[in-house]
Order: sequence, then C-alpha cells, then structure tokens
Amino acid sequence: MNDNARDDDHSDGHYTATGPTKHARAAYQPARTRLRRAAPSLDVVAAAEYLLTQPDAYLYRRRYLDLITQTPGPDGTSITDYAAAERYLLVTATAHRRTHSEVRPLPAPGDFL
Repeated sequence: MNDNARDDDHSDGHYTATGPTKHARAAYQPARTRLRRAAPSLDVVAAAEYLLTQPDAYLYRRRYLDLITQTPGPDGTSITDYAAAERYLLVTATAHRRTHSEVRPLPAPGDFL
C-alpha cells in the first residue's frame, strides 16, 4: 500500500462524494433481476442428468427445448419461461425410473453378494 495515501482516501476506482475518481469504472448499471434466471432446483438438475444418460436422450432434449417459451415483456424485452419444460423433466424422469427400474432377484440363502 502507498505510505503517502491517507487512510480515508477510498479512490480505488469507486465513486467518491465529489464524483468519479481518476480511475473510475464504467457507470453503475442497476441489475435487471427480472432478466436473470434462478438456478433450477436440484431435483430438476438430477432429472435432466438422469434423462441425458438414456439411449433416447435426444428425444427428451428436443421435447424440453420445445416447451421453453419466450414472451415479450412490458418493456419489449423477451422473457423466457422454463416452468413447463422443468415440469416435463421431473414427470418424465419419474415415469422412466418406474417403468425401467431394474428388479434384482434376492440372492438365494447361502449365496454371497
């Protein structure tokens, strides 16, 4: 740190009370949280990973992409809705697990696993 700098000198690229400093960054832009997407739940991620390991994964992926919708927002921006697509992943993975579960017979008495 510079020994000549004052302790209250916080001009490291941030705005000060008198305006931007010499090395100020670009003007602050407010976050557009409406355009950001929250991460999918862990259940949705697990369902997607499970379905992608199946031989017909391309069919699940195609249907998932078809269910993603885009609608114009009030300010003209595009809003992407993943709700139906995520619901599809959850329902399909659950149904696939039920119909394709491996049923292993119980070992006979005296057999080792």
